[in-house]
Amino acid sequence: MSRLLTCIRRLGRRAKALRGDNGGAITVLVALAIIPVIGCIGLGIDFGMATASKTRLDNAADAAALAAVVAAKTYIGANASKPNVTALALTEGQNQATKAFNINAGKLPYGTFTLAPPLVTRSTQTLTSSITYTASVQTLFGRLFGSKVTTFTNTVTASADVASYLDFYLMVDVSGSMGLPTNDSDAALLASKSKEAEGNCQFACHFPGKVGWGLAAGKIQLRSDAVNNAVCELLKRASTTAVENQYRIGIYPFINRLATLIALSNTTTSLASLKTAAECDKSWPLAFTNLLDTGVTQLFSNNNPTTGTGSGGTHFETALPQMKSTIQTYGDGSTSTNAKPFVFLITDGMQNSQTYTLSKDKKTYSGNPSKFIGYGNADWDGSQPAQIDPTKCTDLKNAGATISILYIPYNIVKNYTTASYIVQENAQVNGFSPTLADPLRKCASPGFFYTANTAANITASLGAMFDQALKVPRITQ
Repeated sequence: MSRLLTCIRRLGRRAKALRGDNGGAITVLVALAIIPVIGCIGLGIDFGMATASKTRLDNAADAAALAAVVAAKTYIGANASKPNVTALALTEGQNQATKAFNINAGKLPYGTFTLAPPLVTRSTQTLTSSITYTASVQTLFGRLFGSKVTTFTNTVTASADVASYLDFYLMVDVSGSMGLPTNDSDAALLASKSKEAEGNCQFACHFPGKVGWGLAAGKIQLRSDAVNNAVCELLKRASTTAVENQYRIGIYPFINRLATLIALSNTTTSLASLKTAAECDKSWPLAFTNLLDTGVTQLFSNNNPTTGTGSGGTHFETALPQMKSTIQTYGDGSTSTNAKPFVFLITDGMQNSQTYTLSKDKKTYSGNPSKFIGYGNADWDGSQPAQIDPTKCTDLKNAGATISILYIPYNIVKNYTTASYIVQENAQVNGFSPTLADPLRKCASPGFFYTANTAANITASLGAMFDQALKVPRITQ
């Protein structure tokens, strides 16, 4: 490229000299000027040929680098019990890298290349490959300027994690706002159908037994059902990806508290139990919709209203510390007894610190205790929407967990009514929702923040979170 630019500059200077020539030898000078013109065009052709060859070899190097780590990773997974498995896997990776490079490089027009022996290494749970080549391409016109060949080189690296042992804790927000329809047209439909009884409500209106709930559940897809479908797809994918007992998955819904829908289970041995808990074989409404805020805590134990999911708010400040104590092992993923924990937090990000207080004992409850034997009606302190405090995630991350967040933002909630309490609720949501992403991003581990709203994007994003946790083979340089 530098030779081409130099040629053009020289040609420009000669053209200026030609314009100033008054000696009458125009024909001779024009003839002489044709030579550098042809030379410059030729250099452009040479440069294009060299660029095309380099692009071809760079693509071959990319393919070889990925083939190396994929082959080594596959070999380790299939031969984990063999002696010297790592050394044999690295050799397999080197062989596959050479094959991949040669197949993709093919024959180089007017040139030759040399592939250095591929380097494949393992450091704890990470495989790394390095592919280096050098090439020379003959010039067709450059020799007019004393340059017979163009030479270039490149190094490409890729990495992949060995099949690690991973624990996935699916922390699913089932607060009332997750009962919003997934799109505006369904929100308008729900509002119109609930007009007489509940004043154009959109938040699934709000509990089982309500007219809006009956109209939405199983007929209009709610965000909770979209999340549920995405989790079912994740279960299917994990079961087909893992080797024996490699991944464990547990599902933990929360509103005011963290509850257990199904505890950590091996995907290869307990897939049926996981699918049953998530009601993957049913039609809407699915498990998460049935767990939406009912006004009374669900998944409770021993007639105790302080257990279960809670009701009437969204308390990240309670649920996140509970998750910290729920995680069984904070490991590096190297063995089945040293699994690496990932927390998949799926939420709309709206915190609400409302509570119930029982006057007779002055205790605060995470849900209305009135339906429990021996408990009376409690006072509710009202809706208190707020952002999540990202510092509440710090202890969980410092303990060794990776927090991967799927943020499902509110669409602007439209008013289909003039009813004051609904308009007020919608205004609160619309005022806070644009501010929720940033604190959630700070809560997530670096690079582990996703946003999705439509059903298809929720499924795709949860799959991407899973791939990122597995660290699929990737080019690093």
